[in-house]
Amino acid sequence: MQDVTQALTPTSTGLGPYVVPAYGYLRNIVLDVHAFGGSGTGVTAAEDAPWSVISEIALVDTNGTPVVGPFSGYDLYLVNKYGGYVYASDPKLSPIYSGVAASDGGFRFCLRVPAELSAQDGLGSLPNTSAASTWKVRITLAPANHVYGTTPSHLPSVRIRIHLEAWSQPSRTDLQGNLMAQAPPAVGTTSYWSKITLPVSNGFNTLRLLRVGALIRNLLFVCRDAADSRSEGDAMFPDTTSLFCDTRLLKTYQKDLWKHEMFRKTGFSAPIEAANGLDSGVYVENYCPHLDGRAGDELHHHYLATTQSTRCELTGSFSAGGTLTVLTNDVVPAPEIRTDEVELEGRRR
Repeated sequence: MQDVTQALTPTSTGLGPYVVPAYGYLRNIVLDVHAFGGSGTGVTAAEDAPWSVISEIALVDTNGTPVVGPFSGYDLYLVNKYGGYVYASDPKLSPIYSGVAASDGGFRFCLRVPAELSAQDGLGSLPNTSAASTWKVRITLAPANHVYGTTPSHLPSVRIRIHLEAWSQPSRTDLQGNLMAQAPPAVGTTSYWSKITLPVSNGFNTLRLLRVGALIRNLLFVCRDAADSRSEGDAMFPDTTSLFCDTRLLKTYQKDLWKHEMFRKTGFSAPIEAANGLDSGVYVENYCPHLDGRAGDELHHHYLATTQSTRCELTGSFSAGGTLTVLTNDVVPAPEIRTDEVELEGRRR
């Protein structure tokens, strides 16, 4: 779809927007990001590197409205890892992944910008057949100091190869003459990922989650201290947090139990920040369980139903001031989707 190379600089650099080619039904946009050609010694990585090389990414619809983002490359990393899309969901486990090299600052990773909710039925893949009304991808490269603690003496270039994953429209019948579906189910059902950053103060906080009005599939919370550190943010995160929806208590989690529940749904059991491990300061509440309890390839019956008047809140006592970033994955169903079962599940919770 696109192949662009841009030198990393001390300031941010806007790329695109890049037009998504018209083809079938849009499932995902795949980013292959490769930094090369730098030089130096003793290069160190910033806390969110190498993902932080992208300061902003967004998938926007034909009217210019964001469907995914805008948020950072690290946010997209978390969406890939915890969003419940694929089996091997940790991008650090990819055979092409390499972290920031101490010798030259080079790195490589692969991330997806998701549209489709589930590969088992294609729900959420987006109509993409009009060359006149196109989807677009917008990317901004971050300043070098967002990627490195100690910067290379010669900054590398960053090559981004953007690929389209899509369903093609099949023939009306198979080889035996059986009719085949011409489109994914409930065309028009759209999955959104959005971001809001809330200030937190030392002591008890009641934090209102403002993204309501649809069916919530995932909530990702990222806690950082006043210096923007996730590791320190993990230390200041409340020992016990509660999640409410219209004054109904959905969950009360002791911090270590929450991490244990995340392990049960993902299998991430390596040390914190390692490949196949959880991430400092990151806490995930999802409503997309598979039959075996893991996140993803769900039956779409457990989403948390909300309206524009719903009041969702996270409460707890923080040990210091900082910020809490909330990544919300909500689903707007096509009119023919029945939501009575989803609403019933939401009321039970």
